[in-house]
Amino acid sequence: MIRGVLPHPRRLDLTVILCSVALAAVGVTFIASTTIGAGRHDGLATRQAIWIGVGLAAMFAAVLFDYRTLLKASFVLYLVSLVPLIYLILFGQRIANVRSWIRFGGFQFQPAELTKITTALLVAYLFENEDEGHLRLSTFVKLGAIVGVPFLLTFAQPDLGLALTFLPLLIVGFFFGRLPLKGWIAITIAVAVLAGAGWLFLKDYQKQRIETFLNPDRDVLKAGYQVHQSKIAVGSGGFSGKGFRAGTQSQLRFLPVQHTDFILAVIGEEWGFLGIILVLGLFAALVLRCLTLSRTARDRGGVFLILAVAGVLFFSVTVNASMMIGLLPTTGIPLPLVSYGGSSIATTFLAIGLVLSVDYRRFANA
Repeated sequence: MIRGVLPHPRRLDLTVILCSVALAAVGVTFIASTTIGAGRHDGLATRQAIWIGVGLAAMFAAVLFDYRTLLKASFVLYLVSLVPLIYLILFGQRIANVRSWIRFGGFQFQPAELTKITTALLVAYLFENEDEGHLRLSTFVKLGAIVGVPFLLTFAQPDLGLALTFLPLLIVGFFFGRLPLKGWIAITIAVAVLAGAGWLFLKDYQKQRIETFLNPDRDVLKAGYQVHQSKIAVGSGGFSGKGFRAGTQSQLRFLPVQHTDFILAVIGEEWGFLGIILVLGLFAALVLRCLTLSRTARDRGGVFLILAVAGVLFFSVTVNASMMIGLLPTTGIPLPLVSYGGSSIATTFLAIGLVLSVDYRRFANA
């Protein structure tokens, strides 16, 4: 149901809103730092600001719209969101080795980002209508299928990093459904087997990233160049950084994709350890606040929806920060709300709007 009047501001959770907006502001600041005067990248900060505006509009629209209505329509929304993923595999234009983007009006959009939200809605609806506290076999199979289909379609693009961001929905679902220990053991064995078999389906550049992770000094001028330069940037920043737009790795373009996947390294170089702590602290406050709000949600669907958003945020931040310093292979997972990427930031704000919607309607008469 659509409300005609905006909710009273005091009923919206300011911690969630302020942390999200602060992270987006930091992102625009450092996108500007790395792209001003950078030729074809000049003006990306303005584009990011436009996408933030789109995202904020989507966030408040989600607050106005009753999430329970979305849950009821989740199956249709889910099926519709799969259509662009199939289209991209068949007819998509290859950009940066993958077919993940649809272009329109000078902008690019990744449909899989929106599919993550429809997938979370459908899983939430699944749990909303599940009477038992523990996962039944039929529910386990449905959960795997719901998450597995968009995961495989995204992996086939082939975009391994984006595909991996669907996995938190599955993991949160297992925890939420109280999967027994033997289930976790079976899944661990299955993942190990599939990971080994999956090596055969990886592209050469993806295999190089994993090999470089296992042996960082193997090829620092080619496959390992990004991580090597990222470590230099972070280490040279010290405690308080070199100053805004004073970082050599970023300003002299030694660090590749610095406005997207490795923007946290730029923050570390220019704002130092304090800048990293600021950003990670804002993410921690956002995720912890989401976990707190999940405890007061009025129904199981709302609880899972909040936990799903928190899970995806935590996973993405952890993987991005870890690959920046070489603790995980480079996967192409951006830093939510901070890295450049219109579809990512718009859909992240939309997901945050769903969290606010659940919290706004936590009372029975809301």
